[in-house]
Amino acid sequence: MATITPTIRLRRLGMALRDHREAAGLTLDEAARVLMRSPSSLSRIEKGLHHVPVRDLEYILGKYGVTDPAVTDRLFDWCRNGRKKGWWQRYATDLSPEMMDFIGLEADATTIDFFEVMLIPGLLQTEEYARALIKAGPFANASDRVERLVAIRMKRQEVLSRAHPPRIHAVVDEAAVRRRVGGSSTMKRQLQHLIEAYEAPNTTLQILPLELGEYQGMTGAFTIMNIATPGDLSLVTVDSLTSISYREEFEDVHAYLAAFERLHTKALSKYRSRTMIEGLMSQL
Repeated sequence: MATITPTIRLRRLGMALRDHREAAGLTLDEAARVLMRSPSSLSRIEKGLHHVPVRDLEYILGKYGVTDPAVTDRLFDWCRNGRKKGWWQRYATDLSPEMMDFIGLEADATTIDFFEVMLIPGLLQTEEYARALIKAGPFANASDRVERLVAIRMKRQEVLSRAHPPRIHAVVDEAAVRRRVGGSSTMKRQLQHLIEAYEAPNTTLQILPLELGEYQGMTGAFTIMNIATPGDLSLVTVDSLTSISYREEFEDVHAYLAAFERLHTKALSKYRSRTMIEGLMSQL
């Protein structure tokens, strides 16, 4: 059976059902018995991994004692629309389920905090830079797929020009802005693009200078996203060579939030970061 990629609405619905279960004083096992479901099935619903038919949701809410129309109407809306597809679903043959999930989260995020060690964050990449990176990967000999992946990355950036764009805060290691991806001319245009990004009121970019030496967090990149109002849904994504993994437990998210706080405190100010990028661009 194919994996169902969680959408934002299914995640919200699952979190809400978990909260209502706990408010009813039921453990997962107790609720499963009341609902005549297996604990694993109910757990998948609460994690947003399983779609709930409207009639089943009505039954669950009845057992949990949830009757307020202001609450139930919102939950039914999330239930009915939980399987709506985003534009990225058209690229299912090119993207992993994890990546499609990431794009869906990114599209609904109100704030996105990036920490990058080696690369410019995808939402701030130029088309040339993105193409050079993707061509250096496993699809170097598949030009059509390279172009589709570039198009996807550029399409993702449309979130920055919508009516209410997410707040972007990127902390990037100096190594990323020094590495000449695609050659000098491509990198010069990429750095110019970063300078232009400083004009956007919703974008903050800070550089972690090489002179800082070792620092906590240099083992790998991560992204922190908040969906809807801060605290409604916060999660961390961590990239590896072959996949994207998610951290959604409170303790994990809190640890990454604390790490990001330390990193942006150690990084150069927005003004000094821009000055550094301008200096690097003048050398190309």
